[in-house]
Amino acid sequence: MEEKTRATSGLTSDEAPALKPSSNWKIRLFLGVIALLILLGIYAIATIFMPVWWATKISSHNAGSATAGWVSGFSIGFVFALIPMLVLWQVRYRKLSWRGRAVIAIFAIVLALPNWLTLGIFWNSSDAAQKAQAILNTGATWFGGASLVGAISAAAISLILVISWLVFRRRGARIRDLEAQQKVPLDSTIHDEG
Repeated sequence: MEEKTRATSGLTSDEAPALKPSSNWKIRLFLGVIALLILLGIYAIATIFMPVWWATKISSHNAGSATAGWVSGFSIGFVFALIPMLVLWQVRYRKLSWRGRAVIAIFAIVLALPNWLTLGIFWNSSDAAQKAQAILNTGATWFGGASLVGAISAAAISLILVISWLVFRRRGARIRDLEAQQKVPLDSTIHDEG
């Protein structure tokens, strides 16, 4: 059978292994270069274009108002921190594979993108980030601080929700145990009487 497949492919046993490794390293090298170029492109977009674009977008919606900057900063910080944390909480399910958990974690990170963009503006020292800070300081005053307060508030609420869920789950387990313990003596008395 093995000889038939060699004969139909036109390769001898000496040629087949020699072709496979040489083509493998070329493909891996090509894919590695492509991946590196994609990562460099993403890095360039994230550090040069995105901070200024995000700051311009936010300031255009707030028109220089400090109150509007605070409200939009708090709401964006709160919503785009609370929802990703609740999504990320879903990785606790035991039935999920590691791939499913990875998909959920990546989805949660993507959902928090507005907060990542704001964080990139205020915790970055690049020229683009400094330009973005200047745009936000004039077009959406207090946006950065309010966004931080909103994210911290969302984290606190998420923590309260998780603790409440754990407490109620433990309480439900205790109630089920007590009900099971009360049911056992009733079953035994019924059998004794019979």
